[in-house]
Amino acid sequence: MMAGFLDVFRNKITASLRKDSEVRERKDIDDKIALGVLLWVVAEADKKFLPEEEEEIGNILREYSSIDKDQIPLVLNSVKEAARERIDLYAFTSELSLKLKYKARISIVEELFRVACADKDLDDNELETIRKISGLFHLSHSDFINAKIRVKKEFGMDTAGL
Repeated sequence: MMAGFLDVFRNKITASLRKDSEVRERKDIDDKIALGVLLWVVAEADKKFLPEEEEEIGNILREYSSIDKDQIPLVLNSVKEAARERIDLYAFTSELSLKLKYKARISIVEELFRVACADKDLDDNELETIRKISGLFHLSHSDFINAKIRVKKEFGMDTAGL
């Protein structure tokens, strides 16, 4: 079962973020792991992981959590390791879907598009990975398309033909 999946990576993140033996709130760590792993999986989907994508992942993680800027490299290393474990997206997103409200899942899909569009090129493999995650999150097709359009506009990308 996946019950232990987040526990393994939560421990890695917690160890990298310990500050004077203070351990961050479990939910905050779960959210960082979940978001970070999904972002990383999308960034690697086109087989060319670019500095712009890693920078965008760091920005998103800082925005969604209380991670200090100097701790981002440690968190990114843990997230990278978690993503490279070749997670079972079905099991992983199923576990997350139970914990996240619908709007939070839409927000995550938007962030996935932000990473994919960081290089101003939404690759077909990145798009299909996000589409798969969106489906596993049980998002409506219109919410998926709207997230894609919002983010592409944000990056000044063409939205014709969507």
